[in-house]
Amino acid sequence: MVMGDSEAREGASSLRRFLRKYYILLRPRTMVIFLFPVTLGFAAAAEGGGQLELYRLALAYISFASGFLFISALNFYADVESDRLHNDLYKGDPHMSDQPFVTGEMGRRETVLLFLLSAVGCVGVALLVNRPFAFFLGTGMFVIGVLYSHPWFRFKAKPVLDALTNASSACLFLVAGWKMAQPESWPPLWPLVFGFFFSATLYLPSVANDVPFDRAAGFRTSGVVFGAKRLLDAMIPLCVLLLPLAVVNLLVSQSWLFKLFIAMAWPGAVLFTWAMHHLYEPPFIRFNAALMIYPLLALHGLFIALGVKYLVA
Repeated sequence: MVMGDSEAREGASSLRRFLRKYYILLRPRTMVIFLFPVTLGFAAAAEGGGQLELYRLALAYISFASGFLFISALNFYADVESDRLHNDLYKGDPHMSDQPFVTGEMGRRETVLLFLLSAVGCVGVALLVNRPFAFFLGTGMFVIGVLYSHPWFRFKAKPVLDALTNASSACLFLVAGWKMAQPESWPPLWPLVFGFFFSATLYLPSVANDVPFDRAAGFRTSGVVFGAKRLLDAMIPLCVLLLPLAVVNLLVSQSWLFKLFIAMAWPGAVLFTWAMHHLYEPPFIRFNAALMIYPLLALHGLFIALGVKYLVA
């Protein structure tokens, strides 16, 4: 009996370690940020008369989670040298320095299986939604996963390309979300233009805060090349550029859901820019990025509810 209790406790402990390992690899809080363009595109397409069975909606989110596990794990795999040095400031997920590729918890066979199953799961499940969604979701994952992180390309370590890669993936994810409910049509241009520069603005503080660790690891990111302060200062003209783009989006004929988001996004970008400058204490931004997640989760809930309402109306 004692032996059985001991084995049960050991089994429960092993399960907790396994679940924690994959929780870290998935980075669910960061996933919430990257997932929002999909939710926005879906809701706007549904409001415009799109059709989608609710079970396919669930499959779309499962495929995104599988794909995000792939790109997050690949990013961890490629960033071991930098993550080993990380002090975990600014990050909204578990400590970078505790990630499984740093601690040695990921064996070669498990790593190969992780990449294979998550990639196949992403595309395979996405195809059950529809082919246009699978194409744009897969392309977005390739851009922000393989092009951004893989050593063959490593756009993360190429000045300017790191921001462009992130911004481009956000646009691809918005198109994927739209294609869920309207596979034969396209989202309007102006939300994509706004989303591109909005995503680039929000990305800059993260790479700015990683400068000491990326420099020590030998990575030439935008932050290393231009300096953290200059990246933060670049957010100001981007916010200025976002204002006329926001005005155009509010004036043109398009889904009111796009307009609702953009009406909130521009003041949010300005407030975020101010906060990053206010909280910047060289060489770090002393900010818990997890604070961004809670309002974003509320927006996810709002836009998903509105999208489902239009689907079933």
